[in-house]
Amino acid sequence: MQCFYLLLLLHITTGCRLEGNRKTIKQITSYTGDSVLLPCSCTDLHTKPQNFTWRRYSNGRYTYDWVQISSESEQYKDRFQLVNDHSSGNLSLLISHLTVEDGGVYRCNTESEHRYIRLTVEGCTLNHERVDVTGYVGHSVLLPCSCSQLQAKPQTLTWTIYKESNYKEIFPKDQTNHYTHRVQLFNDHHPGNLSLLISHLTVEDGGYYRCDIINSVKDIILTVREAPKRPSPSTTIIQTTAEPAAKPGLVTKVYINPQSEKESLPYFPFAVVTVIFLHIIVAVVYCPTKKKGPNTVQYSRGDGDGTVSLQ
Repeated sequence: MQCFYLLLLLHITTGCRLEGNRKTIKQITSYTGDSVLLPCSCTDLHTKPQNFTWRRYSNGRYTYDWVQISSESEQYKDRFQLVNDHSSGNLSLLISHLTVEDGGVYRCNTESEHRYIRLTVEGCTLNHERVDVTGYVGHSVLLPCSCSQLQAKPQTLTWTIYKESNYKEIFPKDQTNHYTHRVQLFNDHHPGNLSLLISHLTVEDGGYYRCDIINSVKDIILTVREAPKRPSPSTTIIQTTAEPAAKPGLVTKVYINPQSEKESLPYFPFAVVTVIFLHIIVAVVYCPTKKKGPNTVQYSRGDGDGTVSLQ
């Protein structure tokens, strides 16, 4: 019994012992627009420290100090909350809607010790290389623009077009009244994909477009052409007539649409085979009319039949 009370007294005296090593700095990387959890907890999650604070190292122009993070902090207002997960010993801090300025060294403090965390926030940077895009009247076109890190989301995004010696916004607001209900972002579930989809293209949509995230821009040149016409289906007619068996003869006529001669080429072998087949039929009909004599050939003409003797 005395041993139990001794352990209880030791537990109360010890209080919250923080997880991790106080001599090392935990490294965490996140992206702009995302949320991040800065972990800090007691080794015994049922133990609650008498008091604790979160501070961030500030290397201002004139001061170097650990600034306490609170709901009154203008920088973190409505963007941070404690995540205790129903455990009094969980002291973790959740920061949402990250900005590049949120990066730095943070410190979780209790009455007896502290832990350090270095947060790196990677922002959105664009590839500045100009892109040429071709679209067709009545179709849709995608103007490509994306952050080098697809997980990063820029704080602001504006799409503009160069018209009348000035860049005019078309997304998210349409200052031209020409793109209403025709433009939308195509992010494909990646916050760093800033590509713009334009539908129902017209020739007037051609021009210089700009993807702007304040600290970086990307230019796209759009050319809009008339949609190519679909080729009309080719027509091939094969007409065959044959004279009666008494006067064998063969007349074959093939008519091909001159405007689609190239498209009709695949049917040419079929016509040739048909003509050869008809010649064979005529030959079979013609052969029995020949006489058996080796030096006599029978022939037919308009004024009657005759024979020719071969010497």
